[in-house]
Order: sequence, then C-alpha cells, then structure tokens
Amino acid sequence: MSTVRLTYSADRADILDRLRLQHARADRSIVDSMQALLRRDLVLARRVCEADEEAKQVRYAIEEAVTSIIALQQPVAGDLRELMSIVPITLNLERIAGHAEGIARIALFLEDNPVAATEPDLWRMADLVREMLQSATRSFLERDQHLARLTVERDDDVDELYGDIHERLIERLAGAEGNPEESDAITHVIWTSHNLERMGDRALNICERTVFLVTGRFERQHGLDDGSD
Repeated sequence: MSTVRLTYSADRADILDRLRLQHARADRSIVDSMQALLRRDLVLARRVCEADEEAKQVRYAIEEAVTSIIALQQPVAGDLRELMSIVPITLNLERIAGHAEGIARIALFLEDNPVAATEPDLWRMADLVREMLQSATRSFLERDQHLARLTVERDDDVDELYGDIHERLIERLAGAEGNPEESDAITHVIWTSHNLERMGDRALNICERTVFLVTGRFERQHGLDDGSD
C-alpha cells in the first residue's frame, strides 16, 4: 500500500473514531436531559446545557478534518461520498445534542414542577429515539443500507407516540385555562415531545446518508433539512 493511501486510511480512521465519540456524546445528552426532567435535577440539566457548546466544537473539529483530507488527498468515488456524508451527519449529531439542551432548559424552567413525569410516553419516545440513533449511526459506519431502511420504519412509532402525547397535552392545556402557571408548564412538556420528535428526524437524515454512501443515490426520508431547528 502506498504512503498516500496509508496516510488516508489513518486520517479516515481518526475521523470515524471522532464520529463514534460524537454519537456517544449525543446519546448521553438524551439520557441526561430526560433524567434531569424526570428527577427535576437542575444540576444535571445545567451540565447538559454546558455540554452543548462542547458538542459544537466536536462538530467543527470533524468538519475541519474532513475538509483537510479532501483538500490534501483528493479522494474520489466511494471515499469522497463517505467524507461528504460525514459533514451532514456530524451536523445532525450536534443538533441532536442541541435538542437535548432544549429539554434540559425545559427542566430548568419547570424546576420542581412534576408535570412532565405524568407523561411516561415521553420516556418511551426517548428510548425509541436512542435506538434509532444507535442503528442509524451503525448503519453508516457498517455501510448497511438494509439497517438504515429498517431504522426509517421505526420513525412511525415515534410519530405515533408524539401524536398521542400531543393530543393528551392539548386536552390538559384546555383544562388549565385560567391557570397561567399550569398552562406554561404543560406547554413546555409539549415542547419536550417536539424536541424528541426532531431527534428522530435527525436519525432519518443519517440513514439518508447511509443509502447515499452505498448506492450513490440520495433518497429523501422525510427528515429535517440540514441546519434547520
């Protein structure tokens, strides 16, 4: 193997290791934000908020590494598709951490209000989203388009839970008319489910990149446009 190819292989391995680390951090942010909400742990919630800035720095470092390897080693074909896919994937992982920060800020707003704990489907949603994120990232790292397509199908389960939660909370919101504090609390729980639903959409974006990497075709999976909230 040529020196150039050896250098490329080492640089590629380093980037993929960083991507695995970023996935682990995003997953931890989901766990911690939901635990902060459940236990009304404001210290943990603040820690999630602080970690969001670190997630941005990890994303930028990966993007810089990808840009460098493309500029200096000029990969082609499948190698170039992989590198081009890593940039939007790292963006989506960073945004998942951002959605988790949003949940942590809701925990800070609610303080000792237990309203979120009365909606157990929120934690079922979080578990499903974590499973989707795990399989979406693995599908890319293993170039497994079948796993990516199976992961996309799981989004229907997330959307169903989201719809159920939203319907119940809207009914509760109507019942809380005249109680601004309770209305605000319920509204923030609705936003929590919205953040979780967005995380699932981000996992779909990662699956799109797996299919693109394997087939060379981009197939829209109803995720979110890169860079949107």
